[in-house]
Amino acid sequence: MTSRRILSAAIVATLALGTYQAYAYDENFKGYEVHNVSVKADAAKDEYGNTITEQSYYRTGGDVKVITREEIEKRHYRDVTEAIKRVPGVTFQNPGYRGGEYGYQFYNNGVSINGDSRVVVLVDGRRVDNITSGRLGDSSERGSKSTGVNIDEVTNMDAIDKIEVIKGPGASQYGSDATGGVINIITRRGKGNFSGSVDLATGSWNKHSYNLTVQGAAGKNASTGYFVTATRTMSQDSKYKDGDTGEVATLTGSKWKEEGFNARIDHEFNKKQSLQFSMNFKKGRDGYPISTPSRKYWNQDDWRRIISNATIGQFDANNKLITDPKYITPNNPKGYAPTLYGDSRNPGYHNLFALDGHYGSYSKFKNLDTDLKFTFDRQGHMESFVRLYRLDHRYEGRDKFSWYRGTKAEAREAYAKAFPNGATVEQFNAWVDANLAPFPDRRDALRQWIAETGGMAGSPTSWYKESKTGAELQWTRQLDKHDIIANIDYSRSKLNSRSIKSAGNVVSSDIRRDTLYAYLQDKIYIGNNVELTPALRYVHYSSIQGSGSGDSQGKGSVSALTPSLHGQVKFNKKTSMYAGWTRILRPLKTGDYSSVDGVFNTPLDDEKGDAFTWGLLHTFGKGNNTTVAVHYDYTRMKNAIATLPILNNRTGDFEKTAVNAKENKQSFNITVDHRLNEHVTMSASYSHMKDKWLSKGGWVLDPNWGYSNSDDINVAINSLRPQNHYALNISYDNKRLYSGLLINWYTGNSDYAFTHRRFLIVDWNLNYDVTKDLTAYIVVNNVLNRAYETSYSAYNGRGSAAMPARSFMIGAKYKF
Repeated sequence: MTSRRILSAAIVATLALGTYQAYAYDENFKGYEVHNVSVKADAAKDEYGNTITEQSYYRTGGDVKVITREEIEKRHYRDVTEAIKRVPGVTFQNPGYRGGEYGYQFYNNGVSINGDSRVVVLVDGRRVDNITSGRLGDSSERGSKSTGVNIDEVTNMDAIDKIEVIKGPGASQYGSDATGGVINIITRRGKGNFSGSVDLATGSWNKHSYNLTVQGAAGKNASTGYFVTATRTMSQDSKYKDGDTGEVATLTGSKWKEEGFNARIDHEFNKKQSLQFSMNFKKGRDGYPISTPSRKYWNQDDWRRIISNATIGQFDANNKLITDPKYITPNNPKGYAPTLYGDSRNPGYHNLFALDGHYGSYSKFKNLDTDLKFTFDRQGHMESFVRLYRLDHRYEGRDKFSWYRGTKAEAREAYAKAFPNGATVEQFNAWVDANLAPFPDRRDALRQWIAETGGMAGSPTSWYKESKTGAELQWTRQLDKHDIIANIDYSRSKLNSRSIKSAGNVVSSDIRRDTLYAYLQDKIYIGNNVELTPALRYVHYSSIQGSGSGDSQGKGSVSALTPSLHGQVKFNKKTSMYAGWTRILRPLKTGDYSSVDGVFNTPLDDEKGDAFTWGLLHTFGKGNNTTVAVHYDYTRMKNAIATLPILNNRTGDFEKTAVNAKENKQSFNITVDHRLNEHVTMSASYSHMKDKWLSKGGWVLDPNWGYSNSDDINVAINSLRPQNHYALNISYDNKRLYSGLLINWYTGNSDYAFTHRRFLIVDWNLNYDVTKDLTAYIVVNNVLNRAYETSYSAYNGRGSAAMPARSFMIGAKYKF
């Protein structure tokens, strides 16, 4: 069946057989619950058209999407990434395989909102980042400045009640570094009689999922609620589709297994006081193949070229090693030409990383987060509370591979001795096959090679332990037309790392940094149609202490006051508008930018700037069946940071240099939601984002990074992500039958960073309630089996992070 027929069949199945209620903005939003008080759908929106949740009293206006529990269950999202990828303006940088998302490596996933990766992640309103972490976004050259959180590790999907995606700095308490926005995960609480569910699924690549939930309420007047989940997921090696050749291939070494346990207990003393305890435990062992091999160069002849150039050196037409006096050094007295690394110098270079997967390289993580919160007063929806929390995240792994025996110098000398005057093609091929790692498709030879070079990856050689201990106090008051919130949060973060280098030396560091956040917010109600929220936030980051902090910029203490102002106005029953401004401060963090050198030889400053947002919401029709929402934001950074290979006019060399620069970022979203009838709802959206770097306009970037028009830094920056994102979300719901279709279309891709200038990705699912307690379902991802990427590495080359090919999951959920 052709791709077009598959897509047509999915659309017909969805329409003819999936759901929004009247509030299509947030699918299946039928109400919310605060302190055992249920609020139904007719009150689930405020007078400005904003979706109300347990924590929406923090915000004033803004572009907010809510992923509901019902949507999670009906769409069968397996992680947070899957759940929020339908939100306009949300994009991801993924490595192309599951395991790499979790390793303590720079090939990690990252999330950006409207093109800005300064995104803060929360669980029940509590930040889950660690200021000492360098695990994600550890270098700005890779296009990420995330807060060091992998959103798919934060909690298990069965424990999530809602996910709020807030674009831009729409609420002051979330932090002056939340330039891109906020992802707030709200967990489930137990209620009612004892009940539970078992969810079992299996699918492509021997992927299996087992999920158990138990919940209820006990005690006098059911005052104590409990909610417990346990989950296990696993998969063998996944498949991917190559963007250049269209081939579907297996990504060896990408298998993974993860397990998790969540518990939340809520006790209500009375209407104003309660105690909440929550725990999240999650661990996994995930394959680490680093990149998806390029099928264009996946043959034995190219393998010989790539591995010989990468380990021996450069050859002339007669396969003789090239020498030149300019290359002579004490370690290279004969002046051999340097080896060729990176995709631009050695096309297909990253194919060598396939050996990491065959050796069984892996990463492991084990997270345990605990949270104790005592609410001592409530006024309306606002809570006054004290909270204690502890986050422990541990990572370890082993990245093992052998391209040659002995040392690289020994391999080079052996070749030069064997063929001082060059070699025939046959001689060259025979020597490479005998002395360097064999082409992986030669399975018997590869197994023998692995055995001769120490066997599969064994004990870990790197360990990282992140911990964060904190206390938070919040006080709220409703005073006439004012809702006042005062909050202070103090935490101590630590990072201990240890790694064994190739020579057997152990390198370790132990660093600490304290953080104090405080803010005061006043939500002012002006008449019945206007809300105005001024706020003032104070942040203090202590100096970095401990071994390993001596070579880090940003090691000094940082303190700042950052004001913000947000407001919204209701013009009539159908139209409302919001606007906001926030002062930005993002401190330099350990591992971000570690040396003071390069072209400008200038120490870096903390990132500072201003962010502005504006939006309009309007409904049409007698039944308010159509909603149009427009969102625009503008970020003006006076000293944003970029790390780029910049030409040094003094030396004539390109030097990787971290610099402060002025940056203007703009993004635009428009969403149209329409309810066709009582069963079918459609949502269409468009997002556009663009960066402009204003200082150092004469920079010339290294063409070996693969940039065309390398003299234009703005071309380079904006080419690392799609410029336009179109989405179509169709749902059909007819009692026992539900179907959902999500279409994402990305355009404006650079053809040197991506294999195609546009990608059309389709996901589809179908549910059928066999009985009132038993639901059967099927989920198909990448229905059209498209080749696409969400991330680019100049070092690995275009297409080195190919995303998974078409896959499916078939499952059943039983409620008891």
